[in-house]
Amino acid sequence: MILSDIEIKEAIASGDIEITGSEELYIGPSSVDLHLDNKAMFLKKRIAGDMIDISKKEMSADCFEEYNGWDYIIIDPDDFVILSSIEKMKFADNIAGFIQGRSSIARLGLNIHCAGYFDVGFEGTATLEITNFTTHPIYIPKGTRICQMVFARTGKPAEVPYSKKKDSKYQGQSGPTITKIYEDYKDGE
Repeated sequence: MILSDIEIKEAIASGDIEITGSEELYIGPSSVDLHLDNKAMFLKKRIAGDMIDISKKEMSADCFEEYNGWDYIIIDPDDFVILSSIEKMKFADNIAGFIQGRSSIARLGLNIHCAGYFDVGFEGTATLEITNFTTHPIYIPKGTRICQMVFARTGKPAEVPYSKKKDSKYQGQSGPTITKIYEDYKDGE
């Protein structure tokens, strides 16, 4: 069941959802808008070998360039950038979340990848995968309400929430976090 604004406020008041880092929460009818932090990881235009090997840790890290401390960011056409929310969140063992792009942002040609599922028990900032599909550079100030978090409550708490899974790759993440898919491979290190 997706939580309404009333249920989101109740879950925050009870501690089932914790959201910190933003001075003011923008709670919509059934979501909370998240604000853009000033840290980024740009996918490099050219990488060694012109191929990303997802099974290798060093290949994943070598594909990105860090860009931090900005007041605004310009995302060029066809750029892929990993950004993050200012807000840090913590979910109870029966609360999950979904990142959705804001239509106002999508109407500019920016896609916020919807792989943004947050398991029950998650804690950390939201990592946002963004692509500019236009032929024009797009300027975005720090603090922009960039996406929205939709919450759902499970019928019962999870037996093994994300916070207790041994292979939770992104628990406690802070800032834009690149892929850790290499951990799925024995020789990924």
